[in-house]
Amino acid sequence: MNRSKLIIGIFIVFILIVITIVLLACTVFVVRQVVIEKEVDSPLLDDDKIVESSGLSIGKSIISISKEKVESSIEKENPYVEVKNISRVFPNKVIIEVTVRTGIMVISSSDGAYRALVDSSLKVLNVLPAADTLSVDATLVSGATFLLPDSGAESLIGSVLTLSDDSLTPIFKDFASFTEEFDLGGQSFTTLYKEISFREGEGATLVLIRTNRGVSFVLDTSLTSSIKYQLYACMYYYTTDKEVTIDRTKGYIAFDRTRNSYNWLESLD
Repeated sequence: MNRSKLIIGIFIVFILIVITIVLLACTVFVVRQVVIEKEVDSPLLDDDKIVESSGLSIGKSIISISKEKVESSIEKENPYVEVKNISRVFPNKVIIEVTVRTGIMVISSSDGAYRALVDSSLKVLNVLPAADTLSVDATLVSGATFLLPDSGAESLIGSVLTLSDDSLTPIFKDFASFTEEFDLGGQSFTTLYKEISFREGEGATLVLIRTNRGVSFVLDTSLTSSIKYQLYACMYYYTTDKEVTIDRTKGYIAFDRTRNSYNWLESLD
């Protein structure tokens, strides 16, 4: 009998704890304040628009908030906004840290009718008809295109671009990783790189990155090293090699298999 009473007592305590937690979640741990913290000051970071698109209504349980859904909702409605972090401050405050996404590349649709302005992660910031002029400087991409969805070109804004040739996606991911690691996003990227082109070689893809000075970096998927490492090696040779006088207005920096090192080449023939 005592054992039965003990079990019943434990069960009642458990129920009371659950009820207490539910009551706290519904009355105390609810959203009362949403604070937007900006990494940079920009008119593209509108507090009211960010809060409105977050779906964080006053009175919503702070415990049940899905950070992934909040981030996705904000970035879909505000393509130029990048959510860096979302944190709960109990009992009732949510802090959303944001910064501005910068378009660094322009990619054409597979039918040539549209062009998309994307950041380093291929997030679409704007889509315009090919005949329209973009009001921003960006690195041109040739030899790689994107697929137009049935819902129309404008529906791409705020989403990640789907390339016509999915085998090129890992290359762009390496670009993104490189730009983030070496802080070459935004203006730095477009100032350095004028054009990125893709060429099909013998069982491999060649990526030519032409600098604004004229020299092109040659990245080769047939090499065992990653595209990210190859880009780093080309950049290192381009910026630090003092032993060889390079005409930085023409030519190529590529891996020379005969010398087993990176060198400047007059042509790719």
